[in-house]
Amino acid sequence: MREVSLELVSLPHQNHIVNYYQVRMDDFALVFATTDAGVLLLRQYKHGVRDVCLTFPGGAVREGETPLEAAKRELLEETGFAADSWIDYGAYVTNANQHCNRAHLFRAECCRRISAPQAPDMEAGELLIMPVDDLQHPDMPLRFGLTSHVALLAMATHPRLHACRGRRTVTRTRRRGPGPVR
Repeated sequence: MREVSLELVSLPHQNHIVNYYQVRMDDFALVFATTDAGVLLLRQYKHGVRDVCLTFPGGAVREGETPLEAAKRELLEETGFAADSWIDYGAYVTNANQHCNRAHLFRAECCRRISAPQAPDMEAGELLIMPVDDLQHPDMPLRFGLTSHVALLAMATHPRLHACRGRRTVTRTRRRGPGPVR
């Protein structure tokens, strides 16, 4: 947590709220990462939920780091995979009233393994590769249990929401060497 503060809020209709709490936390990046075999997921314990959940790779944006740099770093740390093609789905405030932070949502395509995962013990999870069709099962949002992850799941897999994926291609580079390693 970066900061907790009290604010005087001036509402549009001239009303005021005194001593309104504002919570600020680090922004974070999440990655819907695809391989030839499916989508990279982690099964890991999340203390805020107090349960084991499915999650997308991701984590805090460090000071001086862009959200895309954080997404690339977290994908590599948590899965050992890297990608050549990145799509930015945008940044979304996580709490409508307290703001808290923003979730930067990305899609990484054509991911390939380049190392072993290096995630810290608290974040270490079981790496899964799940077919995209399996992610569209009606019970899947409940298996994630985290709003920002469910939002990324919807954006990446819902036919109408998926259409927004082409709005910003962040990077597309040519990779040299052999094809993807699963």
